[in-house]
Amino acid sequence: MITTIVIPVLNRYDLLRECVDSIPPGLTVLVIDNGNQLDDEALWPAARVLRMPSNLGVPTSWNLGIKLYPHEPGWLLLNSDAYFAEDAFDKVDALCDSSRLVLAGSPPWCCAWIGRDVVDRVGLFCEAYYPAYMEDVDYEERARRLGVEVVYSSARVEHRNSSTINSDSQLAARNNATHARNIQTHEARWHGLAEHETPSVSDWSLRVRLANAWDAA
Repeated sequence: MITTIVIPVLNRYDLLRECVDSIPPGLTVLVIDNGNQLDDEALWPAARVLRMPSNLGVPTSWNLGIKLYPHEPGWLLLNSDAYFAEDAFDKVDALCDSSRLVLAGSPPWCCAWIGRDVVDRVGLFCEAYYPAYMEDVDYEERARRLGVEVVYSSARVEHRNSSTINSDSQLAARNNATHARNIQTHEARWHGLAEHETPSVSDWSLRVRLANAWDAA
């Protein structure tokens, strides 16, 4: 079922290499290079690399991958610091279905399958969250409320959690501020909704992009 994999990356390209090497050959692998430093010759030849002039952020990167490959049965969203151990890929793949949201690894969204019917029902990721965190919580809750089947896989998807921000003290400091703001955004989006209601998918915001910037002005 898995044919297309979307991997955003900001830094720690050494871990990205391990990530890509753990993927079986013959699949479409889209690497969105938000750090604009990747030498694609050093990457697995089957990967398509898009070098961004600035950091799109996680939800926008995921949305871009879906938009670029709209005819797929679904999309596997994979963290650049995660990789498949042993037969983990096959175990995740066995659970994938066009109507399911499948989560694997720790935290679960380090490897997430979103079926085509899920996107048709739930929509894309909310880009009001920038550059990362809470966009996954928002999407999963929207999916559940709209009746999407959410499946957790026990497959061994190894993940070096928070490697991006831990590699740079400045990013870590900025993340403390932006994570708090994204929580506020999340609370505001969901405030006052009944159990069967979901918020709309908010548009990208220039104000949030500039206020939460991890890159230099």
